[in-house]
Amino acid sequence: MSQIPSSFDLSGTELEDKTFWERIKYHCQQQPFVPVGAILTSAAVVLAAQNIKNGNQRRAQYYFRWRVGLQGATLIALVAGSFIYGSTKISEKSQQEQLREKAKLREDLWIKELERRDAAVKERKQRAEDSKKRTQENEASIKNLEKELKDLESKVKTSSEEKK
Repeated sequence: MSQIPSSFDLSGTELEDKTFWERIKYHCQQQPFVPVGAILTSAAVVLAAQNIKNGNQRRAQYYFRWRVGLQGATLIALVAGSFIYGSTKISEKSQQEQLREKAKLREDLWIKELERRDAAVKERKQRAEDSKKRTQENEASIKNLEKELKDLESKVKTSSEEKK
């Protein structure tokens, strides 16, 4: 019985076989808040850099503070995603166990169906043999009756000849 692979169960070689964008998509689906946090952190750094270039120190400091907060939020999202991924792994195992149980149930049902069909075939064979046996008995009876009929016809013929 083959196991159905989980969407999270990619070995290193399977991940290496994917293109760059497929790997990005895979990791974004696995932990969707991390890329959002990275994009927001990058946006805060870009805005801080623009404000430094323009000479607005106060606004640059504001965006640097946002950058620190967003980096922390991204780190929290990464850790939380790891815990969620770990619990998903456990639930996937139970799903795999459920799939195994389902497959076992299907297998048992299939075996019962085959046994039922086998019993039906045996029953049909037995009925065919019984019919064949009855046909042979009927043919034997017909032969006996035909013999009796010939005997009676010959008796009737002999008695009618004697009367003449």
